[in-house]
Amino acid sequence: MARADGKGGGPEADSPGIDVAPFVQSIADIERRHGAVDHRLSEHFLGLGLAHRANGNTDDAASAFRQALHVNRVNKGLHHLVHVPIVDLLIESYAALGDWKAVERQHRYRYWIHRRETDAGSNDFVGAALTFAAWQTQAYDFETGVSAFRHIRDAQDALSAAIERIESDRPQYDAQLLTVLNAQALAHLNLAVHMSTTKDDPVAGGSTTGDDFSDIIARRNIIVESFIRGKEALDRVVSLTEIPASEIQHGLALANRADWDLIFDRTQASAKTYREAYEQLKSAGLSENELTTEFGSPRRMSEFSLERRENSDGELQPTDQPYVTASFDVSKTGTVRNVEVLDAHPVDDRNNIRRARTTLRATRFRPGIGGDGPIETSSTIRYVFPDETI
Repeated sequence: MARADGKGGGPEADSPGIDVAPFVQSIADIERRHGAVDHRLSEHFLGLGLAHRANGNTDDAASAFRQALHVNRVNKGLHHLVHVPIVDLLIESYAALGDWKAVERQHRYRYWIHRRETDAGSNDFVGAALTFAAWQTQAYDFETGVSAFRHIRDAQDALSAAIERIESDRPQYDAQLLTVLNAQALAHLNLAVHMSTTKDDPVAGGSTTGDDFSDIIARRNIIVESFIRGKEALDRVVSLTEIPASEIQHGLALANRADWDLIFDRTQASAKTYREAYEQLKSAGLSENELTTEFGSPRRMSEFSLERRENSDGELQPTDQPYVTASFDVSKTGTVRNVEVLDAHPVDDRNNIRRARTTLRATRFRPGIGGDGPIETSSTIRYVFPDETI
């Protein structure tokens, strides 16, 4: 059972907070009268976990949420949708604790529940597939116990399943389908980048001991296949948005398609499509200020989205966390030049400064876009380092 004394697990353990004693007493009374897995216990364990979370006791919160989930599973079965809110709380708690293996297990369990319990083509399943794929797309940066190759492949499989369900049950033009197709392109991009920067086995995904020629060929084939399939996904978004009611989305889809060509060093094709995207948004009614907001400054090509960029005053918000602020130029082909560190906290943290420089130089940006296509532009960025392990 989760501890009743409210100690341990969080930075606010010694500060006043929610009294957990009533929850603990209710749990003890129910267990004494009705047994250790009575269905009423789930609600009280959930309340206890939320109280511990509010008090900053993350360890105790996770323990209580595990108990709530256990009682639910005994009474409702292993794959009931009622488990999902508790699973989400466990994911949040484990992430706060840095237990990435547990986060991975709970994400897989969450997706498995939706695969078993939701209707074909339902928004719930598609949303769950997107959530699972988003986690798998970033999970290979953490110690999850799962290979990076498998993370990316599982993201691709989940998104393919979502597309299949949408297509079997909905009209051809569907906003959620566009979101899934963009996410699918990103998963293919991640696989191509992973295969080009690691020595992972191109079949099993594990590390290899040498440069076997067959592995080199297989890895290259995966990169080519990823390029083709990602391009197909983005082309389909371009085609689906080519309707009068989606003129702005069509322009943004063209820009994403140009990003894809630029990432894969097809600079002439990307320049042509960037010009098309600019003209499309201009003809859709965007003002000069709106076009400047969308295309006037570089942006990292870390996702494919049909969301408009928000206007920003350019000010970097203050933070107490370690950070590095740098200015740089972005060429017409999206490469970074002339990196200059403007500010850092702590000022003498050479490790973070070096890592920020290295990351910035290796990052591909969408350049500024004008009526004549890509233009060289300048920008400022801040890398924030949450802790010394990053």
